Amino acid sequence: MAAPPHQNIHECYLNHKQSIRKASELMGVHSRTVSYRLQKIVKLTGMDFDNIAEMLAVRNGIIILKILELL
Repeated sequence: MAAPPHQNIHECYLNHKQSIRKASELMGVHSRTVSYRLQKIVKLTGMDFDNIAEMLAVRNGIIILKILELL
């Protein structure tokens, strides 16, 4: 089962030092698309990309999700 597009964008964004430009290049979408999807994530979750502790928790959650998908 493929990950939802927002999850992919979010993970790519986090993995590349929160660079919208780099995430858009790697995912083959326009930078405005990445920006729009990240804004949508913030609106849906209230996530704060500037909060280091919160981003660590999100990154850990992504890792746990990947492990669970392998089981």
